[in-house]
Amino acid sequence: NATIAYLEKPGIDEEPQQCSLRYEDAYQYQNIFGPLVKMEADDDRKIKESQTQENISVRWDMGLNKKRLAYFCLPKANEEMRLMPGDELRLRYVGDQMKSAWAGVGHVVKVPNNYGEEVGI
Repeated sequence: NATIAYLEKPGIDEEPQQCSLRYEDAYQYQNIFGPLVKMEADDDRKIKESQTQENISVRWDMGLNKKRLAYFCLPKANEEMRLMPGDELRLRYVGDQMKSAWAGVGHVVKVPNNYGEEVGI
């Protein structure tokens, strides 16, 4: 979905500098690795945003440690997402007339083995 204006932005077609085995100083190191780290962070953000799923049903439970657990099915989990225990997921409820919006972050504690099984965070 690139437009002409996007392609005319300065620096859009520039390749990042190549890494060296040795650097003259910390400034040179930062100038080479800074853009690479930013590009990787932008790429990770785009991947995470593309994996957003809406309209899922959540089942709440209480763990043995008295913390809330959320269980839900991700229909695209086996196809596109590779979930591992410890991965961070965000649950978000946009709210309605009865209840206010809510968001929370949790770590995966249960990974589905088969299609249709629940993910637990």
